[in-house]
Amino acid sequence: MMNFSISVFLVLVLNPIYAQVPPAQYNVFIEKADSLFKLNEYKSAAENYSLAFKTFEWKSTPMDRYKAARAWALANVTDSAFEYLDRMVNKIGYSKLDEIVAEEDFTALHSDKRWEPLLDRVKRNKLPTGWYRSGNESTSYQMLIDSIPGQDGKKVLTIKSLEPKIQGFGTLMQDFLPDDYIGKRIKLSGYMKSLDVKGWAGFWLRVDQASSQKPLAFDNMQDRAVKGTTDWKKYEIVLEVPKNASNILFGALLNGVGQIWFEKLQIEVVNKSVPLTGTKRTEPNLDFEK
Repeated sequence: MMNFSISVFLVLVLNPIYAQVPPAQYNVFIEKADSLFKLNEYKSAAENYSLAFKTFEWKSTPMDRYKAARAWALANVTDSAFEYLDRMVNKIGYSKLDEIVAEEDFTALHSDKRWEPLLDRVKRNKLPTGWYRSGNESTSYQMLIDSIPGQDGKKVLTIKSLEPKIQGFGTLMQDFLPDDYIGKRIKLSGYMKSLDVKGWAGFWLRVDQASSQKPLAFDNMQDRAVKGTTDWKKYEIVLEVPKNASNILFGALLNGVGQIWFEKLQIEVVNKSVPLTGTKRTEPNLDFEK
């Protein structure tokens, strides 16, 4: 049995998730911005980073967003530097505290009253080992360890919407190799509570096969979704792991607005007599902003 409670985490093998591809013009602006940055033309570089993000509906890679923040800081445009850092920290979930503290390009920001609160948020963004953020609208959610204790007084993970209307979802997830589960029936179980979920939420479990985007088995609880405001409740998903399985992925998701908390996730082998779950098998589009 694999136990994924917040207090004990396993280091799992991570595999690539389907990512959104930026338009060609995005890369043109990024290359120009990088060149200008090397020439110490920081304001022009920052403006070209912004033009790149605009072509991609203001999305970007974390590295490009970080470079843009550096450029604005070096150009002494403090508000723009903090705007980009805030997006990295509050939407993308940036959590590299040592990196941002040691970054000399941000020295001019250290005396600003916004700097220390920003660092506090960076600290909070660090996720337990093995977990990472995903979803086709991942930057529309806060996904982090919450200070609110769970049922046993331990910290729990939460997903909270940041916008009044969201057409998509965010998920906290893990994945691992299926070696110990090939040919077996597995159960994912965990506890979840919700607040004002106007879309739907749930746990999800997916079994993939190599060289294919079509899963071998999938259940995201959409046919028995968590909605509205609910107290802690245990939920279960049961799937088969065929012999040609290449990867197992699982997590918790929030579609639309609201907030969920979850804890005590575990995966275990169950008897073949335990019924399979789920009537809907629509594969989630796990696009995410890298």
